[in-house]
Amino acid sequence: MDQAAAEYFSSTYAQARRRFLHAADAARLTTRSYPHPLAGRESEHLAMDVAVDGDPFARKMLIVSSGCHGIEGFAGNGIQVRALQDESLRRRARDAGVVIVYMHGLNPYGFSHLHRTTHENVDLNRNFHDFSQPLPRNDSYRQVHPLMLPEQWPPPAANEAALTELMQSTGVRAL
Repeated sequence: MDQAAAEYFSSTYAQARRRFLHAADAARLTTRSYPHPLAGRESEHLAMDVAVDGDPFARKMLIVSSGCHGIEGFAGNGIQVRALQDESLRRRARDAGVVIVYMHGLNPYGFSHLHRTTHENVDLNRNFHDFSQPLPRNDSYRQVHPLMLPEQWPPPAANEAALTELMQSTGVRAL
């Protein structure tokens, strides 16, 4: 990594989070942190951090987020850190009546553990439902759910045999 890139792009979640918080602090922005209940890959504390630059009641808002697909947070973090250091960009936004909301590490677990999904294997960018309406029925998932998430752990041998049989009958191969 060249010197300029190394200044903005991190190699771990903990380093990325420190850089984001430092850049927000240097820009004199207040940051709110929303802790994640689990620890990171290196036992670090995980959180989604939010910094607001400008009038929070502005009619125009630019959201700059990172880490929706956890591991992709490294690129987004570099962009956020650089944007926070760009006083000209920040001033032009304020002058235009735009508030910039930096949302860092939307999926801190995936970011830290180098996964696309959350600790619950949810892809935050693929799971949008109107929860005021009944959720769609997924009969195929209902069939495999007890095999993939058995009530007893470790699962009994019959569970593994049933899962293997189901995979063979559907043509699914184990990784």
